[in-house]
Amino acid sequence: MKKFTISMTTTAALLTLAACNGGENDEANNGNNLGGENNQEEEVNEEPEVDMADNNKNDNEINNNDDLETNDETNELNNDMDEEESEAVMDQDVEDFDLNVTLVDDSQWTFTYTPAENEDDTPDATVSGDDLELEGEEAAEEMEAYLSDFMIDAASDEEEVLTAVADTFDFSEEDIESYDLTIDFPEHEDATEWSWQAEDDGEGNDENDVGFDTEDNNE
Repeated sequence: MKKFTISMTTTAALLTLAACNGGENDEANNGNNLGGENNQEEEVNEEPEVDMADNNKNDNEINNNDDLETNDETNELNNDMDEEESEAVMDQDVEDFDLNVTLVDDSQWTFTYTPAENEDDTPDATVSGDDLELEGEEAAEEMEAYLSDFMIDAASDEEEVLTAVADTFDFSEEDIESYDLTIDFPEHEDATEWSWQAEDDGEGNDENDVGFDTEDNNE
């Protein structure tokens, strides 16, 4: 009986100890679970990092692309307007062209061109000045090249014509003493005339120095 009593006592003690240990383990496990749940909540609550620099870069690239497209459209529009405003005399089917230029050294140059009536005929043209004298087909080819670069119309003023004459016929504006130009445009009944004289003694041009036939342009 004594041994049985001791055994029962020992067994009870072991059960009590096991129960205590089980409770501690449960508390530890519960603590661990709570810690895990807290970590999960922290991970969920963390907001994703946003790279503002990348977003700004993308916005800038989009804006730059829009600006480039706008600039391209504007340039195309300006080019179209320039083409409409600056048509070569050769492309305007003029019926007659006569230009006389006097330089400050008193040398005189003459450029004339009248289109041929028939395709098989040679245009009537002349290029002369100093020791140069061109006629016939050679002069016609030279004048057609000049008039393809001569950008004026019936509404151009004397200064515009002066610049065009200098640029097209390889003169310097400062070397031109005067010019007289007559162009017969097909859409006008009468030929359009320009006449320009350089300033004298630093004084500005007056009505006697510059003449421009505007009668045809105002019709």
